[in-house]
Amino acid sequence: MALSAFLRRGILLAAVTLTALALVNATEVMRRPPTFKNHPHSVDTQRKVNPHVVHKRATSGSKVQAAYFTNWYVAPQRHTHILVLTQGSGAYTVPISPTDIDPNDLTHILYSFADVSADTGSIFLTDSWADEQKHYAGDSWNDVGNNLYGCLKQLYLLKLKNRNLKVLLSVGGWTYSQAGHFNFVTDATKRAAFVTSAVSLIENYGFDGIDIDFEYPSSDALASGFASLLTSLRVAFDNLQLQKGDSTPYELTAAVPAGSDNYEHLHVTTMNDALTYWNLMSYDYAGSWLTWADNQANLYYGARTNVSTDKAVKWYIANGATASKINMGIPLYGRAFENTNGIGSSYNGIGPGTIEAGVYSYKALPLAGAQVYENLTDVTSYSYDSSKRELVTYDTPNIASIKAQYVRDKGLAGSMFWELSTDKTGSDSLVATTANVYGSLDQTQNHIKYQHGAVNGRIILILFFQSLVYLVHTLVHLFHTLVHVSELIRVPELIYVPELVYAPELDSFVHAVLDELHPYFNHTYQHQPLFDHPEVYHFHSPLVDDQPSLIDNYP
Repeated sequence: MALSAFLRRGILLAAVTLTALALVNATEVMRRPPTFKNHPHSVDTQRKVNPHVVHKRATSGSKVQAAYFTNWYVAPQRHTHILVLTQGSGAYTVPISPTDIDPNDLTHILYSFADVSADTGSIFLTDSWADEQKHYAGDSWNDVGNNLYGCLKQLYLLKLKNRNLKVLLSVGGWTYSQAGHFNFVTDATKRAAFVTSAVSLIENYGFDGIDIDFEYPSSDALASGFASLLTSLRVAFDNLQLQKGDSTPYELTAAVPAGSDNYEHLHVTTMNDALTYWNLMSYDYAGSWLTWADNQANLYYGARTNVSTDKAVKWYIANGATASKINMGIPLYGRAFENTNGIGSSYNGIGPGTIEAGVYSYKALPLAGAQVYENLTDVTSYSYDSSKRELVTYDTPNIASIKAQYVRDKGLAGSMFWELSTDKTGSDSLVATTANVYGSLDQTQNHIKYQHGAVNGRIILILFFQSLVYLVHTLVHLFHTLVHVSELIRVPELIYVPELVYAPELDSFVHAVLDELHPYFNHTYQHQPLFDHPEVYHFHSPLVDDQPSLIDNYP
């Protein structure tokens, strides 16, 4: 009996010791060197790697759901979670927090927008407060060190909880494509600087790749330079993957036009070899630049505008794009025409809008008093108020559903949405509607392991922790008939367990161990969030200078 008790104590002590060592190691590998910002992210862009990429999604037949998430609704009101915009005599709120994102119907978030230095070609973030500094619930104001907050911290936490959710940094957009911002693509030295900065941003901020929204290459020289840039990025990303031993490629996507005037210069075959996905901007076919009211995102026909999504998809495929790489863009907004008799008729004015003049958030549609109409021939929808003679062209859930079925039938990659904050919720959500049509979504894993970052060694540790859970489970069940755990080790009446918010796998491990032990002793435990002691605990992320270990500072 004495020997049995001794063995039991020894085994339990070994399990506890292994657990403690695991936790200490976890904090150590999540620290980053003090000079990490000065550490060059050296990636070979010269070594020849086949740039041809036909992206294999984790589940055959699964679809992509990519949505742009913008940073500019964050900055105007720095201590709120909503931006209040005027809508006629009322008010309209736009959610801007990444914590509002429902990841269940998404596979990709395209964080928008970064800009490029026309002088050097280097990428830079455009709003340090929204991107890196804004404090959300649970963020301490007393942390020491160079901590990452803002949208990028929240998106990284979202990735940890949803391993199929990829976050890409989107560079460009309409505003940052003007005034020669992308002229650097014709200069090989500046292209190399772009590639170097892209790799650094991925490593320092925890992105899964880069999206480029160049609107638009207006000459063959720009189109050729753009294609060369994409090829260099693909080589660099593939080498980064090999250098780190990653099994998942880093993704490279491009937002591309649906109108022939803007896509005719593109070097499609070269671009297709480099790209993971084409994000087809299949919207904005009509607006204030026309002299008549028309549909802004028709799937077929388009006799007056000479633009349709079907026509654009066929053109890209005929010119070298892989069908299974094309994401169809779906607008989460509508464009308005006032004093008009309907589609194809002249108009006078575009209305105030809720996003900008003439542009209404999908959340605000249909406008009060308007009736909704759908045309299943060209696959369009719009609302019309006959008393005000006001028309707004936008996609309804039914139209979005038909477009998603088109994606399935044509073997396209999936859908892309502009932009996430303006979607509705529940059954009216266009993102949820298309996800329901697809059924199976892309389960390709995201990246959580970064060089010189706070998450080195996570994969090995996670596997170790999971194995340790099974070990504890076996030990407890082996001895529970012989001895009561509470008789072997003295434990407090209340056990405080720190929630390791930067590493939910650790938190889950601790909970699993306690859940296994709970039936065998009459004690309880509760969570002790790290941020209850902000002066002691610090958030560890891909952008943190050297900070004290959590274990070293635990009271």
